[in-house]
Amino acid sequence: MPESSHAILRANQYGRPSFIDKIGLFSKLAVLPVVLIWSYLFKWSGRTRKRSLRDGLTRFLLTKLNIRQCQHVIGTTKATYNAWCKQVKQEPHIEAIGEGANLLWVSERRLEKVILVFHGGAFLLPPIDTHVKFWARVGAKLGERGINVSLAMLEYTLVPAAAFPTQLKQAVAAINHLTSLGVKPQNIQLAGDSAGANLILQVLSHLLHPLEYENVPALSLAAPLKGAYLMSPWVDLSDIHGTFKSGDPTDILTTGTLRYWGTEILRPVPKEYLGYVEANSAGDDWWKGVDALVDRVLITAGREECLKDEIIRFNSVFENFHAHVKMEEHDGVHDDPLFAVELGESGGGAPDMIIDWFRAGY
Repeated sequence: MPESSHAILRANQYGRPSFIDKIGLFSKLAVLPVVLIWSYLFKWSGRTRKRSLRDGLTRFLLTKLNIRQCQHVIGTTKATYNAWCKQVKQEPHIEAIGEGANLLWVSERRLEKVILVFHGGAFLLPPIDTHVKFWARVGAKLGERGINVSLAMLEYTLVPAAAFPTQLKQAVAAINHLTSLGVKPQNIQLAGDSAGANLILQVLSHLLHPLEYENVPALSLAAPLKGAYLMSPWVDLSDIHGTFKSGDPTDILTTGTLRYWGTEILRPVPKEYLGYVEANSAGDDWWKGVDALVDRVLITAGREECLKDEIIRFNSVFENFHAHVKMEEHDGVHDDPLFAVELGESGGGAPDMIIDWFRAGY
């Protein structure tokens, strides 16, 4: 095979760094101890030392490593899930749903009430164990409050192995699969962080404006979905209004990282379909009729994250078309509730508020 063909093949493979990438990865990780010591000694204002270490590590890796290097370090969605199952002594339950996707059951598989989770990671990275731990805790806390709900995480294909609208196809397949098993839409709540929240908005966009591009399957619901929770939704991939910089000094994601990732995701998207992927590029009346598709919507954003202003901007448009939208700003960074739960912190009450919101939906 010609060298150019090798290069093309490698570019379309997930987590396959080049030789130069591997050398760069080694040199970058070599300075990581210095970064962690610095984060510990000069902790970020308002954060515990443990949190400063966690945020410093995350920011360093996501800022300094390229996409191939990040994928190589983090691994795969299935590997994360299997490792978590082993840690908690739970038998993995992986269910194929078509379109090359799987449901990974985080709790006991029951088909009465289901929270369907779309993980974040810019459509480039798999979930980390933090994601699984957070949603397992949500399920456990709801159980303690008398709500027996099952949680399933969608394993969707990551870029560069597949691009838009593959992930939308797989999200639609997941919902269709659940309803085909007898789960009523009124007993399904969607949940997603960052790119996962973006994917929820893609689903709602597809319901409002059925997309025939690349044979995206139809999604027809007999009743509205019960709820949709958007944690730090990735509503702006290109820094349309130049607002990302406000969170640069404090967030775990920088303007440069967000623009770099956004460019990779948007590159193959035809201009006429941009609104499906970048919510803040959609027309002013794009969300007209969304209130008939989902009963309740919760949106959360950290006051110290780069996306905060764009999330507020999105909410100011979206709430014009839905009377039951709750927008909550909380102290913290991008996806802050996930990390707060992991470290045993209160997260300013955000995790408990999220659980209460889900409980109210059932």
